[in-house]
Amino acid sequence: MEINILDYIKEENIMLNLKVKGKKKVISLLLDHLVEIKKIKRSDKKAILKTLLQREEMGSTAIGGGIALPHARVDCVKNMVVCVGISKEGVNFDSLDGDLVNIVTLLLSNQKETGLHLKMLAYLARMLRDKYFVRQLKSASDKKEVLSAIKKQASLLR
Repeated sequence: MEINILDYIKEENIMLNLKVKGKKKVISLLLDHLVEIKKIKRSDKKAILKTLLQREEMGSTAIGGGIALPHARVDCVKNMVVCVGISKEGVNFDSLDGDLVNIVTLLLSNQKETGLHLKMLAYLARMLRDKYFVRQLKSASDKKEVLSAIKKQASLLR
């Protein structure tokens, strides 16, 4: 199954200039944004946050290089959701390399979507390994620029 990242990331799924400093706060902020754009229900936010934080307790999803990929499979999410948050200053995400995280890509999917969830997680990790691409995301001045960089990177991975 081929993944088209642009099926999951639209301008509305992108948050720029995140100002929060901690892991829990940034995840909560991204979830609030997903509630605002009607990708998740407000009534489900608390349960989703709890599941994401339990995953973080098992080991940080900060994969190094200023990247974090918090993710969870939860019954209340019907369709896969990807939300990208960018912080120029960086967020403490308990990264193994000790660095602050600038790009937080939140992935949510339904419990039944194990295969698709793992494929998307691997795809995002592969996409975000490119230091030049990560620099482009960090320096983007608007959501259109972020989406354009994602589209270009996706074409390189085909």
